[in-house]
Amino acid sequence: MAELPSAAWLADVTRFDPPKHIDAPPDWDEAVQVLAHHGLAPIAAYNLNYRMPETDCPDFAKEMLLGFFQGISSDNVFKFVMLKNLVGSLGVQVAMLDGAAFAENLYPHIAFRPVPELKLLVPREDVPMIMEAMREERFVDVEPDEPDPEAPAVTLFNERFYTKLFTSILPNEKAMPGLFERAVAAKAYGASVTRLAAEDALVVHALTLARHGFAVPLVQLIDLREMVKGESPMAFRGGPGAAIDPKVVKERAKAFGAERALWAALEILVHYHPEVEDQARAMQPDLSFASRKLLETAVVVPAYDYMRDRQLKAVGKLQQLLLG
Repeated sequence: MAELPSAAWLADVTRFDPPKHIDAPPDWDEAVQVLAHHGLAPIAAYNLNYRMPETDCPDFAKEMLLGFFQGISSDNVFKFVMLKNLVGSLGVQVAMLDGAAFAENLYPHIAFRPVPELKLLVPREDVPMIMEAMREERFVDVEPDEPDPEAPAVTLFNERFYTKLFTSILPNEKAMPGLFERAVAAKAYGASVTRLAAEDALVVHALTLARHGFAVPLVQLIDLREMVKGESPMAFRGGPGAAIDPKVVKERAKAFGAERALWAALEILVHYHPEVEDQARAMQPDLSFASRKLLETAVVVPAYDYMRDRQLKAVGKLQQLLLG
């Protein structure tokens, strides 16, 4: 088996301000496969073709990566147009989550962030109305092939992609109304569509990573990196990527029941993207020494292996540890 690229190499090739030159990975074919597997191919494609002129990248690797860039660009636009057409003017609040919320707010190009499925946070009472609207594009309610750690209320599929509706995403249910109250409008998608406020989005994303035991595509750590930095020029209307208050992040983590999840997420982020260590440490919750050591051993260090296989039983145990 060919040697994998290092985590540091993957971080360098997917920066928004990359160096003009980086050394070649041990094997370019393996590097392309890893980049694609982790949702990093579009950023790497743009950087290696246009931003890193002194890097000796073979043509076949550039062409393969550009194929991912072009395909994901078209696929994302298709999903967002459908989202706007189906729920943009329903008159009920819909908050985009995960890639749908991040692709335009955190990334310089819509193709940089793959959006394999739409995830939407909706008021429980509005689920039937949204499901009815989705049926216009032949979305039907389906049962997942395997347990979903995120536990959506409804999973819909239309032979093209999945849309998941969530009515609860916090360990502390009492904090749910505040997510909707603080959400900011995503006007490009219609009057009904919003994104979570910057601090809320960061903590909710840490919870999502925790529910998967941090065995996630590395692009999700780029999401976290950009939210921690809080200086995205695309987030001028607020939401993910906007300027962030570390004190508020800690307060929200405590209110949501997400302190352990956030601590672990930021610890893992610092390993993969050490350039944001100062910002990450400023918003890390204060945990006891025993809690930190337990999380470090059971959660953080294993996540340094970015190609580890998912183990659903292990994920269940990690959820109990992280989310109580």
